[in-house]
Amino acid sequence: MTPLIHTENLKKSYRLEKGFFRGQDLSLTALGGIDLSIYPGETLGVVGESGCGKSTLARLILRLEEPSEGKIFFEDREITGLKAKEIRPLRRQMQMIFQDPYASLNPRVRVGKIIEEPLSIYRIGPPGERRQKVEDLLSTVGLSKEVYDRYPHEFSGGQRQRIGIARALALRPKLIIADEPVSALDVSIQAQIINLILDLQEQFALTYLFISHDLQVVSHVSDRIAVMYAGKMVEIGTRTDFLNPPWHPYTEILWNSVPGLDRKKKEASAAGEIPDPLHLPSGCVFHPRCPYRQSICRRDEPLLRESRPGYRVACHFR
Repeated sequence: MTPLIHTENLKKSYRLEKGFFRGQDLSLTALGGIDLSIYPGETLGVVGESGCGKSTLARLILRLEEPSEGKIFFEDREITGLKAKEIRPLRRQMQMIFQDPYASLNPRVRVGKIIEEPLSIYRIGPPGERRQKVEDLLSTVGLSKEVYDRYPHEFSGGQRQRIGIARALALRPKLIIADEPVSALDVSIQAQIINLILDLQEQFALTYLFISHDLQVVSHVSDRIAVMYAGKMVEIGTRTDFLNPPWHPYTEILWNSVPGLDRKKKEASAAGEIPDPLHLPSGCVFHPRCPYRQSICRRDEPLLRESRPGYRVACHFR
């Protein structure tokens, strides 16, 4: 099967201005070479701590930023290097659900017009029919058509996220990137939004890139899961692969940090924080925090290798 999205050695660095750090010319590594495929109709979950490069990956795939190196393919067509005019038609095929449903909605624009805006930009349907399309979208996400003329501040967080989802659906995209779509919501509302996202996938044959720091949420919604750390992918496999150990040591720590899960908790605590992207450690990027580290981990960087069919891990001992 041809991937909907495919990346090859995708890298992103930000060069800092000279003089800011005492005359040094430094480069901040946000993404350190990502090979990734997302297949039509599946949900690929990407999980990791804040600062690991998840959102940078999303922005590069959407072509909101240019990669420093590497290639991005959409349906077998390379889209890296395309000019703005060439990218515009692709925008219809790739949409985003944002983390903060309030910040992503213009507070001075009525809800109906927010959802209608993509239709207007791409001149989809005559103006007289667009309102009906918006009302249908509102119904699809569980809101009544009466909300059309109201403003975002009049709604709860969960309702605002439903509005954001309706906007993402307006152009009938093939890919939706959900960037922490429930992390800003009350726990009681999170399950409702997750269930809505899953229902819409089946209804509209959507493909999702689902980004989160919560491995438990990702394992619930995803067909496959990719774990990122310090701009690198350290593990990728099916949901079944993540139900039982062994995992990458970083994944083990993520599981052990989930409240209420009765898992065997070896001294698997990650002392310290995610490394400074200006000064990444040698060898395995996780070795300073790894409870299993050995001398080879400080010296040699492990490659992301297939240890069993469909499962890849970047660790010398897994």
